[in-house]
Amino acid sequence: MTLTAHTCRICGSTQVKLVKASNVGDRIQNSDFQITDYRYGTTLAIYQCLDCTFLQCLDLEDSTAFYAELVDPDYEAGRGERTLQSNKLLDTMFHATGAPRPGARLLDVGAGSGILVEAAANLGLAAEGIEPSSWLQERAVAHGCHVHAGVLPHPDVAGPFDYVTIVDVIEHVDDPRGLLRVVKSLIKSNGVVAVVTPDVASMCARVMGWRWWHFRIAHVGYFSKKTLQLACRQEGFKVISISRPGWVFTLSYLLERLGNYLPKWLLPKPADWMSRTNVPLNLGDSLMMLLQVDDDF
Repeated sequence: MTLTAHTCRICGSTQVKLVKASNVGDRIQNSDFQITDYRYGTTLAIYQCLDCTFLQCLDLEDSTAFYAELVDPDYEAGRGERTLQSNKLLDTMFHATGAPRPGARLLDVGAGSGILVEAAANLGLAAEGIEPSSWLQERAVAHGCHVHAGVLPHPDVAGPFDYVTIVDVIEHVDDPRGLLRVVKSLIKSNGVVAVVTPDVASMCARVMGWRWWHFRIAHVGYFSKKTLQLACRQEGFKVISISRPGWVFTLSYLLERLGNYLPKWLLPKPADWMSRTNVPLNLGDSLMMLLQVDDDF
């Protein structure tokens, strides 16, 4: 076993070893960080902490610049399906914590083109978001969504908020505990934080191995229930609910992605109706944790 000079981003241990070499190539580009990237199994070097088991990419210290210039038209093209997903996530959160009061404030971190912000606003919340991609933030504004350009902390994003949502974002962040720390400073003492992220300890992840669809360049942290809970506890949060959210895809999207795993002759030929057919899917490989500030921390 060969240890490295790296430090775990969750527990701070120096007992870290390389478990997967990078297969990215010599040069990383903005397009490598697209939300819709389908090169499953293509990752930066992945290290595992021998103390807390967290899997993480430690050779890239700051990916912010890549996101600032990110353009992803395919993400915006899936707005309809992603709206259904956002509505379901909000419904799950409010079912667990109670219906929100009219005008309650919500902040969506990594808001993309404002899909969840728009869904929350349609429910009567005072919703805003923050997004590092200038292109996506401009799309959000074009849709009438209140989304700031940049990352947290941000001078124009001031709490307290009743809700903060961090949906499929924390796995992209170089300093996940730092993100949780900033969010804690923005949330009300009785507010709710929703964190959604892929679960590297799920059955799907274990069966697929390094070919799992969440192993990709943009993901620099791979959480399990254990390591996500640890990170949250260390930053003064208590977990009040854990669930496994599902997603919605068009049939054409699913068949296209299956082409990464199956011979093309096994797949049906593309047809226009497939892009209009939504398929709900829950493979149990995502986590949704609802958090509140721990008064005893």
